Amino acid sequence: MTSSASSNSELNLELLCSLIKTPSNISEASIGVDLVKVLADYGFSVERQEVETGRWNLFATKNLSSNTKAVLFYAHQDTVSPLPDWKDPFSPIIQGDTLIGLGSYDMKGGLVAILDASKDTHAYVKLFLAIDEENISSGAWHAIEHNRPFFEDVELVISAEPNFGLGLEGITRGRTGRAIFVVDFQGKAAHVAKYRDAVDAIELASSWVNTFYQRRDTLFSSAKTVGLVRKFIGEAVGMSVCSSVQLEVEVQVGASDSFERVKVIIESIEPNNERIAIELKPRPTPYLPGYFFESFPHQEKIAEIISEATGKNMKLCERSSVGDDNAMATLGIPVITWGPDGGNAHNTGEWVSLYSLRKLSGMFKQLLRYC
Repeated sequence: MTSSASSNSELNLELLCSLIKTPSNISEASIGVDLVKVLADYGFSVERQEVETGRWNLFATKNLSSNTKAVLFYAHQDTVSPLPDWKDPFSPIIQGDTLIGLGSYDMKGGLVAILDASKDTHAYVKLFLAIDEENISSGAWHAIEHNRPFFEDVELVISAEPNFGLGLEGITRGRTGRAIFVVDFQGKAAHVAKYRDAVDAIELASSWVNTFYQRRDTLFSSAKTVGLVRKFIGEAVGMSVCSSVQLEVEVQVGASDSFERVKVIIESIEPNNERIAIELKPRPTPYLPGYFFESFPHQEKIAEIISEATGKNMKLCERSSVGDDNAMATLGIPVITWGPDGGNAHNTGEWVSLYSLRKLSGMFKQLLRYC
């Protein structure tokens, strides 16, 4: 087995800085063009899939084999938009071990770690680089719906998304899902002087929210399922009692719960109130369901690699968060998230640890030697 010292890898810092300098918060068109060139230089055959005009998923394959299963590395091309107080988010700044720049941690750093690890590999490896992860995962869902054959010989998906404090030894094997429900309250209007003749929709909604918040810690079957009210819309007209209120309730859905089951539970708060209607809020792509994998291919080898590289035991984790990992898990292929150290994701001053990227890339490279 290779010594732990060799688990460090050279990091293509020039490439990482170039990717950060290329904005991909609104459109991934420019960065997609750059990545196609890089992938070709690294020996991959590349397939582009247009999801929207000028926005392309990228599927890359190297060392195609009909005798073995592929490991697939996942990354997304897009970033969130910078906050107004970040004056120059596309100019990377290196301070010691830290690289500051939009997307450095989420997730252009992880993308470069993947590329560096697979540059000279002789293993059968695939890459899926998606668009729109930071929005509604239109890229991931489009890939699953229209290029499913690409995933058919994949035995393990490794996502290099940020580890959010779990460390390089932290392997995420499960995540919650996410859904938004619309709750409509229909009251009965009346002049404020005759409020006793009315049914106040704001009062109905306030009572429902109070009950929901009092019970939400014990309401659901999964300890990972939790909800909150994210929007409250209701207004009286003139000197009238408000007759209509609409809430949006966001629920992080544990893997053992389903959207249908959660809807039934929410409805049970006031099951006989005909003035309340609850529906899943429509959206262009499906909501992301939760998932959990008891085990995954190469688990023992990954544990060994982590131990030698970090001096720590592999830590299996579940997260209360969603992403394209959830979409890919619907394929039934084990998905793990194994990413770098950093901070300020989705915030001003986002940064990534260069040491962790080198270490992570080295561990990816060792795994590919084994595969």
